[in-house]
Amino acid sequence: MKLTPFPFPLNIGTDIVHLPRICRLIRRPASSNGNGGAKATTTTATYLDRFIRRILCEEELKDYYAKFSALQHHSASGAKTLTTVSPPGPAMNAANITEMARWLAGRFAAKEAARKAAPGGASTIGWKDVMVRIDRERNGSGSVKPEIVYLKDGGVRGEVGKLSISHDGDYVVATVLAATTRTTTQLPDG
Repeated sequence: MKLTPFPFPLNIGTDIVHLPRICRLIRRPASSNGNGGAKATTTTATYLDRFIRRILCEEELKDYYAKFSALQHHSASGAKTLTTVSPPGPAMNAANITEMARWLAGRFAAKEAARKAAPGGASTIGWKDVMVRIDRERNGSGSVKPEIVYLKDGGVRGEVGKLSISHDGDYVVATVLAATTRTTTQLPDG
């Protein structure tokens, strides 16, 4: 059978995230902090901190801290930390956790979908090599439309991909459409 290749140089990636998984990550207390195994209320090494630092690029970290600044406080050293358990600092009630989980799940699903849509696949691109960006300047309608940016040259330049994120109940789904270099592939007969 002779097959005609797909006529456009495009890749697509999709990912789904279960919100309760992200909520558990946010609520998970820090490991033992050397005080007899007692759970720390704040630390720079919480599971949440490690998660955001692993998947968010510098610009996304700024967005994250700006959006959730009410849930932050500063340690004696001045480092930003997040409260994972109520006192001290602002209480992280169920609404705070859900809002944070939805934001993080959207970023995680979008980045994973973008990695799947990358020309070489997810294994060829890191979490911090893609960024979810809200372009408020170009969008005159007042609504916010996220897009994916494939960062190149250490974030000096980038290539934009199309992004759709959908939140429904306990799930967040993201789909990314990205351009790729066109190659001619000989398809096997039969």
